[in-house]
Amino acid sequence: MNGGKTILRHKPLDRLAHWTVAFTGVMSLLSGLSFMFAPLHWLSFIFGTPQLARILHPFFGVAMCLGLFFLAFRYWHHNHFEQGDLKWMLRIKDVLLENEERIPEVGQYNPGQKLILRQFLASAVLLLVSGIVAWRAYFSAYFDIEYVRLALLTHSAIAALFGISLLIHAYMAYWVEGSIEGMLDGKVSPAWAKQHHPRWYRELFAKKAPNKKTQSKETQK
Repeated sequence: MNGGKTILRHKPLDRLAHWTVAFTGVMSLLSGLSFMFAPLHWLSFIFGTPQLARILHPFFGVAMCLGLFFLAFRYWHHNHFEQGDLKWMLRIKDVLLENEERIPEVGQYNPGQKLILRQFLASAVLLLVSGIVAWRAYFSAYFDIEYVRLALLTHSAIAALFGISLLIHAYMAYWVEGSIEGMLDGKVSPAWAKQHHPRWYRELFAKKAPNKKTQSKETQK
């Protein structure tokens, strides 16, 4: 905690990686949609030309996947499933209705965030593997056409699932007031932490409490 005014939730490196993943993920989705669906062909002009959109798409995708792997490595130790997580998920209606008194307390990340991290990570693995097989400029010539077609089908299906999950993630961040600001400057208020992640808040307070006792004893001496 920082003087009781704000709590550091996301370190600068994590925020940089998060927004890099967000940017490259959106660029990958837009460029992919532009040449997968004819009515959305106009999206390719965001990148300059349709040809440039096709060239940039896999590079954005690789950057996004590597960023997700990095974030998973950074956040994984905070996202182990714990006792009470299943109960939280079964109370999802109360979570959405903000019936705080009926929701089991959560730590630094709630079970929904833990699940979406795993879904993003699994999607990144499948997108990267299928994308490499279908990457016409560099790798697709090394695979039989049947594998390339299967890779394209898999890539498209997973990309659609990933896009939906990304929209849900963005909406939930907007829905929980203070979440986006926390990812922008890395800090949240104690009230926000206590309301949305009460166990994490208590753990932070417990870490600081002994320091206060020590300072009090030193003062008495």
